[in-house]
Amino acid sequence: MKTSDSQWNQRWYGDKKPALMYRLLAALFAALSGFRRALYRWKIFKTHHFKVPVIVVGNITVGGGGKTPMVIYLARQLLNKGRRVGIVSRGYGGQRKVEPMLVTPGADAAASGDEPLLMAKTLNIPVVVGKNRAQAVKTLIRQHSVDVVLSDDGLQHVAMGRDAEIVMLDADRQLGNGYLLPAGPLREKPERLEQADLVVYKGEGAGELFYTHHIDCIYRLNQPKNTRSIDSLRSQKIIAMAGIANPEGFFNMLSAKGLAVVKQPKADHHVFTADDFSDEYVTLITEKDAVKCANIQHADVWVVKSRIEPSPKTIEAIETLFNRVLS
Repeated sequence: MKTSDSQWNQRWYGDKKPALMYRLLAALFAALSGFRRALYRWKIFKTHHFKVPVIVVGNITVGGGGKTPMVIYLARQLLNKGRRVGIVSRGYGGQRKVEPMLVTPGADAAASGDEPLLMAKTLNIPVVVGKNRAQAVKTLIRQHSVDVVLSDDGLQHVAMGRDAEIVMLDADRQLGNGYLLPAGPLREKPERLEQADLVVYKGEGAGELFYTHHIDCIYRLNQPKNTRSIDSLRSQKIIAMAGIANPEGFFNMLSAKGLAVVKQPKADHHVFTADDFSDEYVTLITEKDAVKCANIQHADVWVVKSRIEPSPKTIEAIETLFNRVLS
């Protein structure tokens, strides 16, 4: 991980009070954010509403809340109900010539962003990315005849109307030091959680609504049919590499399986090259990182395929939300 990332995490999730300069900047950020929301309330800026339900899965913290796995889970549940599901996303980090952009399973992660490409590959449903989320929703409805839209992030994108909000939080990090950016990790004040339909935690211990991660198997990079059990690596020295917002969650999941891992965190959305990988040891990476390695062939790089398991109360709460929104 870049030094700057580590420093920010220490400031945001440590016990030390932020410096006065950062607290003043946080107050300015709060004032500007509040004024922006007021412009929407006063109808100076327009909030777009749609003829199909829109469910936003977002967070009030910066990264690492587990949004994308939840979106994938929700999409699968809706598909099982026979719904025509589409997904919109910001496509963070993608360099696109066309906005909004339809993400296909064969898209280039450099254009789409890693998370949208992962969703497109995993679900094989329409995924549209764009800075203007409202326009992306319109594209989904007009060109792909979807009857429900999931938004991966976009909680603060007030121009996009929504029928329900699910806020994700990391059970270990929660709200950090409780300060707004840049003094802390918060995009909005903690009171914003009271306005959400559901607040779901990634991990146990913080609330009754949560999900846990479980490893299904591992597969060789760019060879998803070439699988093996994670247990087969217990006697080896393993490099665990992750370019995600909170790599410790990935590392802990591997350690819980009895693996002795050498941690190699990268910056969130890190662009991988062949030089990142060692010829000496087996390397494990996340599925999110694997979509950025389409042109890399390496026999000792394996992708960890995982799934989430929501708690029974979370499943019940999601079903209640679906019944309300989709009726």
